[in-house]
Amino acid sequence: MTEVTKYEDNDLIQAQQTVIIEMPSGNAKIIALKPDTMVNLGKFGTFQSNFLIGKPFGLSYEIISKQGEIRPIVHVSKNNSVEETNANNQMIIDDASNQKLTHEQVLALKEKGLQGELATEEIIKMMVDSHSGFSKKTEYSKAKYIERKKKKFMKTFTPVRPTINTINDYFFTKNPDKIKHMRIDTLSQLLSMANVHANSKLLVVDDTQGLIVSSCLERMGGFGQLVAIHEGDHHNYDILRYMNFSKSVQNVFHPVPMTMIDQTIPNDPFEILTDQQVLELSENDTISYDRRKAAWETRVKCRKTLHEGNFDGLIISSSFQPETVIKELLKYVNGSRPIVVYSFNKEVLLQTAYWMRRSSDFLNAELTESSMREYQVLPGRMHPNMNMSCGGGYLLSTLRVIDCPFDPSLVKRGGGDSNDRRSKKKKLSPTKKEDEDTSTKKEDEDILTKNEQAIASN
Repeated sequence: MTEVTKYEDNDLIQAQQTVIIEMPSGNAKIIALKPDTMVNLGKFGTFQSNFLIGKPFGLSYEIISKQGEIRPIVHVSKNNSVEETNANNQMIIDDASNQKLTHEQVLALKEKGLQGELATEEIIKMMVDSHSGFSKKTEYSKAKYIERKKKKFMKTFTPVRPTINTINDYFFTKNPDKIKHMRIDTLSQLLSMANVHANSKLLVVDDTQGLIVSSCLERMGGFGQLVAIHEGDHHNYDILRYMNFSKSVQNVFHPVPMTMIDQTIPNDPFEILTDQQVLELSENDTISYDRRKAAWETRVKCRKTLHEGNFDGLIISSSFQPETVIKELLKYVNGSRPIVVYSFNKEVLLQTAYWMRRSSDFLNAELTESSMREYQVLPGRMHPNMNMSCGGGYLLSTLRVIDCPFDPSLVKRGGGDSNDRRSKKKKLSPTKKEDEDTSTKKEDEDILTKNEQAIASN
């Protein structure tokens, strides 16, 4: 009996979505999946986008024809079972002379594979059979050899859903300067220190092309408010375009230019037309007016959200000196709320940490660096990767403190130091107090009666 797996709509690839394509070589490619188009994967072939729309994420597919048809296959990482052996490669000289096929013959096989005339398994089998030293290799060496050939000849790919983890890994490997060399473990520590959660109100200054903003929006899930301060008139958060966020998540996002932080600066002027004036406009002018009016209202709303304050946290990653940015935005942050600053250079944060520790507006300023080590995990073989990043940036975290002035009216009258016995008074319950008043009154009456009796006897 065949088990049928049911997928939700969110688990299936939709048209116009952004998809990350992982290839056997370990490289990845970000594409916008448009209907009725051919997606070119270079040496791994070309496939028709319509064949991928409606299919689930995470499955591996193989290109099987010139027309770009694909079919699901077992993921390439599952075909690496190796038996233990005591053999070694000490006497093997691995060079080009061991391969009987010439370079021209290999290129011809590869061309046939791209055209769909020859299966990938057959090409790899021909390469193995023509290798004179393959039988002398250990089982581990044979598996590595086959895997290298698969990366060259297999026309397979895996569509992956864009998430913060996959997007961060893509840019950190391909273009780390774009995200300021922020590694995934540093990003996770930043979100934890800033206490990012649903229904929170965050203030973010982001120069990592929107990586921090996207990670906060993903964690908030469309609940709360996020005000992003950016340089220039328009933000350059490119990573937002890759995340396939829903409309509810995008409504949480409120961008504000850095030049509009000051409350004394008026909003951009905009002439609001009356209903009669709108009716007199042409169709194109009406569409243009509605678009400009909606954009102006959005800018005013975003700025109003900033000036309302009461933010639950402040996250900064900026090319400016951190303390100058904090001085401008500190008044909008509530007390006992976290402030987290990221920088790839430790010296920048050291100066800011020294300034925070001398100020009464911050508490427990700490500079931290996280470390991450990747391991190769294969059957019978596990070891750290030889090529790894030496650093993923530094984080400066602190708490916002509101210094309240001393108010004598808040001090209880008659109170004092609990250790001072002279100022310590015992509080009586109402019942005991009434008994004490009655006893005192009775003593006074007895004294008065005795005085009257003494006067009468005299």
